[in-house]
Amino acid sequence: MELFFKWIKQHLRIKAFYGTSANAVKTQVWIAVSVYVLVAILKKRLGLPQSLYTILQVLS
Repeated sequence: MELFFKWIKQHLRIKAFYGTSANAVKTQVWIAVSVYVLVAILKKRLGLPQSLYTILQVLS
């Protein structure tokens, strides 16, 4: 479980959870995962050579 949250913090760039309820945390994680997957699809379709991390940095 700790490795999962470490991966989330490193790759999904979630530094803090904005809500305290379980639903708020789930919603924030699902949004972050969705954005990560959409960027991965975009990277593959456009054939971008940059890493996902670099693309997410540019977009943010």
